[in-house]
Amino acid sequence: MARSKVSIIGGGPAGSVAALTLHKLGHDVTVYERSRFPRYRIGESLLPGTMSILQRLGLQEKLDAQNYVKKPSATFLWGQDQAPWTFSFAAPKVAPWVFDHAVQVDRRQFDQLLLEEARNRGVTVLEEANVTEVDISRPDGVTLTVRHNGETLHPESDFVIDAGGANSPLARQLGVRRYDEFYKNFAIWSYFTMKDPFEGDLKGTTYSITFEDGWVWMIPVKDDVYSVGLVVDRDKAGEVRELGADEFYRSTLAKCAGAVEILGDAPQVDEVRIVHDWSYEAESFSADRYFLCGDAACFTDPLFSQGVHLASQSAVCAAASIDRIARDEAESQAVHAWYNRTYRSAYEEYHEFLASFYTYASFTEPDSEFWRKRRITESDDERLSRRTWFEKLAGGGADGNGVTVPNFHDRAATMITIGKHQRKGLSDEFSEEELNGARVRWISDLTKRLNSITRLRWSGDKALLKPYYRVDRTTFRLEPREILANEEGLDMAHYPLDEETRQVFQELAEEEFGYRDLIKRLRGAGHQEIGTQLVLRLMEAGLLSGYDKNGDRVIVQGRLHFGGVGVEYEV
Repeated sequence: MARSKVSIIGGGPAGSVAALTLHKLGHDVTVYERSRFPRYRIGESLLPGTMSILQRLGLQEKLDAQNYVKKPSATFLWGQDQAPWTFSFAAPKVAPWVFDHAVQVDRRQFDQLLLEEARNRGVTVLEEANVTEVDISRPDGVTLTVRHNGETLHPESDFVIDAGGANSPLARQLGVRRYDEFYKNFAIWSYFTMKDPFEGDLKGTTYSITFEDGWVWMIPVKDDVYSVGLVVDRDKAGEVRELGADEFYRSTLAKCAGAVEILGDAPQVDEVRIVHDWSYEAESFSADRYFLCGDAACFTDPLFSQGVHLASQSAVCAAASIDRIARDEAESQAVHAWYNRTYRSAYEEYHEFLASFYTYASFTEPDSEFWRKRRITESDDERLSRRTWFEKLAGGGADGNGVTVPNFHDRAATMITIGKHQRKGLSDEFSEEELNGARVRWISDLTKRLNSITRLRWSGDKALLKPYYRVDRTTFRLEPREILANEEGLDMAHYPLDEETRQVFQELAEEEFGYRDLIKRLRGAGHQEIGTQLVLRLMEAGLLSGYDKNGDRVIVQGRLHFGGVGVEYEV
């Protein structure tokens, strides 16, 4: 069954990208979208990795024609009395699909563009088609129940992708959704008309600004319109009921001095909207003949604008997985294992990132219920009991970096230091180049620590190669690869590796030589560009630990990771 028939529930970014990818891979696709486009959605701010996916799917010319606001960075006023800091997207153009910027979009236009492109390329698109039930009981296919034009349809297909968003019919039917005990937040937002206050390197940036009750996002979308949203604790719902959404929004926004200063007297031009149950995930993202993508699978606070990127990345992975299973049914279990792991890993990276930044801000903001609840200080925090990253922290730095709960907020502090502005307030004098000094100092310190390692210890006795998969960057096919592992079940999935590299680490397991020697051997194995990154990833995975000439453990704290930025995208 090399050519399969796939039903996709939902025509938003996850559904449209999945449809475009499956069509590119030669499959028959039908999208069932319950709304009539264009329709409103929040989530206007993208990441460079999303641009990369769309460029490789052939949409660059159409995106450029929209004249979206160019987003060069994300800027944070994070913590009371802290200087602003900027996460720049600057990256060398090492490939046509690597971007040093993203865009800010009107989701009505953006989502319609993607869906229309899928339709124009031959994907069947049914709008105002509400999927009410998904029958996945057959081992060889799926049957939907769809209400469309007053009729009830029962289309059959080989696979189904549920990209139906927070109201996902299949996730609800399966009962797999778990709400996040750490991020018990909700969002309330509206729109203002104002020109971008800056013309230099801050022009087009997204702002995230902390205050006593939570944090505020500010996103410049087209035509001098700003999206301005509050993320606050779920316990504030009572105040919303008492005051009404409009008064709660206005009075709470007024508490955020940083946002008020940027907004000035800008007029509010739209209604106030609210979303509850802000953070959740599914126990399982795929099995048998179904895949969950985008907000149907998981969602967490949008501090780093990851929503559309996770949707697009999961869509490509689901499409590639279906293509692989269609070509070889015997690989189904392995492919599902890969999809679940790679999706959960991407989600957990954002989750860890957010937790670190919340913990950091909690030590700078005035004592409040919101920030007390978002401070991680204990190794037995039950809210994080299911988190792999937290288990490593609670285990005393079992990731090989020695990062523990007491110094968890330092991970955010490292990132903030790298991007900190040289002046206290926001200013058009800010230049992306002024961050270079901090970057050089960070790299210098990292290099010094690595070079001080005279003995590296491999975890276990053997360096093994373990079967895995990787989505090809140009064909979008899921291809078999191998990753480095040990006999105790630890592995490092970020870089596919080969037998020559495995032998280098087997020698390390037997001889325990230093960092410089390892880098030299890795260069000999063809890893001139990624040697240091490879070592850091292996330390994070717990496969490597380093010691200096005195036998003391060398703590190497790399930058926190999340997908969609830099030059190495997950998809």
